[in-house]
Amino acid sequence: MNKKLSLSLFLGLFFFVSLFCQTSAKAEKEGFVSVSQLNYEIFYAPENLRPGQALVVALRSLRVKSETLDQNPLKMNFIEREFSLRKLGDGWQGVAAVPLGTRPGSYKLSIKFKDGAGLVLPITVFAHDYGEQRLTVPKEMATPMLPENLKKINRDRQNLRRIYASSGTALLLDEEVRPPLASKITSPFGLRRLFNGKPRAPHGGIDFRAAVGVPIVAAAKGRVALAEELYYSGNLVIIDHGLDIFTLYMHLDKISCCPGDIVHPGQIIGTVGSSGRVTGPHLHWGVKVAGVFVDPLRFVTDSKHLLELPWEVEKWQK
Repeated sequence: MNKKLSLSLFLGLFFFVSLFCQTSAKAEKEGFVSVSQLNYEIFYAPENLRPGQALVVALRSLRVKSETLDQNPLKMNFIEREFSLRKLGDGWQGVAAVPLGTRPGSYKLSIKFKDGAGLVLPITVFAHDYGEQRLTVPKEMATPMLPENLKKINRDRQNLRRIYASSGTALLLDEEVRPPLASKITSPFGLRRLFNGKPRAPHGGIDFRAAVGVPIVAAAKGRVALAEELYYSGNLVIIDHGLDIFTLYMHLDKISCCPGDIVHPGQIIGTVGSSGRVTGPHLHWGVKVAGVFVDPLRFVTDSKHLLELPWEVEKWQK
């Protein structure tokens, strides 16, 4: 091999290794973004936010210890929705979410205090196309017409509204969220869906391929808020993890838990089935934050930020 060729190969390899190291170093530094405003330090993650994703927010006073303050923050508002905050160490923490269909652009995240003061932070939402899916199901599942079915659908919706309004402010998560099955994903999150050619709501979760009877485990610690059969969802389990965070497990064959049960990560809560509006046996797993469906796989990653005090870690520093 001549010297010129050797030198070219060496320089090419050096460039590749350098690029890899820079990319790895950048990835390692990913975490909270820090902003100071009105004697408060605000942290949020992730930095690059897209529709169908959660946004973890934390803040603390730079002036005095938060427990001495009278103007504790009550709520935060983002994209015309209200989200809860909880006391956390010397500050507060909450999780917001970007609904599917949100247009890309800058949106105001506002945090209100009892005395009327507030913080306003611009958050950028980036565009993301989740794609489209066409499915064929029985006519009565695509467009219900029978009075008894319409009556049940209405009862289901009222019941779900009650469930989603009952979450506590205490966060029950004690470790990162993890998927309830380890199998192939047959339908990803966010797809624009057409049933029998007619547009319906985007896919609010992910579908795991599995045979009837395969055990399903809880994705994280929480309280079982619902365990019953619904028209579209079939046999459904909803777990409340506090702070308006819920995980959903749909189309089950059997349910192995009861409302009020405290379940832990890895605990069996049911088995895979084909109940409800389905084209075959599978598990639909969803994550909902204050009424907004978010990408469960992204939330597996984002949930780690709920277990951190950002002002006590250094990885957000650049």
